Formats: sequence, structure tokens, C-alpha cells
Amino acid sequence: MTLPNRTSAGFFLTLGLAWCWSVGADSDDATPPAKDDTLRIEVLNIQSDRGQIGCSLFTKADGFPSDAKKAASMTFVKPKGRKATCVFKKVKPGTYAISVLHDLDGDGELATSLVGRPKEPWGVSNDAPAQRFGPPEFKAASFKVTGEAQTLRVKLRE
Repeated sequence: MTLPNRTSAGFFLTLGLAWCWSVGADSDDATPPAKDDTLRIEVLNIQSDRGQIGCSLFTKADGFPSDAKKAASMTFVKPKGRKATCVFKKVKPGTYAISVLHDLDGDGELATSLVGRPKEPWGVSNDAPAQRFGPPEFKAASFKVTGEAQTLRVKLRE
């Protein structure tokens, strides 16, 4: 009877242990998928690729919808093919409202008439209606963010 040589036996033992370790690592130490807490705003009814689309994310009524300085976050994107999507990353769970502006002249602000009527297309989340003598209310435009990926659509009005 011939005994296997120690070198080949050690090699197969090491190979077997490595295989067991790799199988165990795949099943026990699997990293859960990364949480996607991204909020995407698809802007609808864009009539031109001129200017820029501004999206403001508000956490409270103060400043909503037109005072972007009071927004929790703001972003501008260039429309292409009359389409635009604003993206907000790492949005924490809570109540928010979105204000969207098609900034045709590129000055970063909503152009208005002497009496305050918008001269540029605008929209808010939930397509909340404007009040009789003022802008839409935060409460009507508000929505919940749960911490998961979310996409909203906001239709521009003239």
C-alpha cells in the first residue's frame, strides 16, 4: 500500500478549506444592498429647452413656494428634449413640498408681474392649486418621504 505524499495531501486539504471558507463568506457575510434615499422630480409640460429648471425642496411652509433661500435644498438642471429631472440625494424621512420653476431667462428667480403673477412657468408637488390671491399652500403640496427611492412628477403651468 502506498501512502499519498504529504505535499499533494496538504494541497487538497488547503484547497478544500479555501472552498469552504469562500462559500461561507458568500452566504454569511453578504453585505445588504445600499439604501437608496434619492428623491427624483420629473418635470412635465416643458415647452422649451431655453433656460434652466430649478427645483426647491421645502421642509416647512415658511418661504414656500417662491423663496428659494428658505428651501432645505435647491438644484438647477438644463432641460433637454423638453424633459428634465431634478435629483435630491440623501433625503431624510419627513414631510416635504417641491417648488419647480422654468427659469427662462436664467437669473435663478421667478419673474413676476407688478401684481406678483408669475411670468415664467412654475409648478408644485401634488399639482396643488394656487390660492385665490396667492400661491399654493405648503400643506396642499406636501408629501411624505420614507427614506426609500421616490419619484414625483410636477406639471408646469403658465
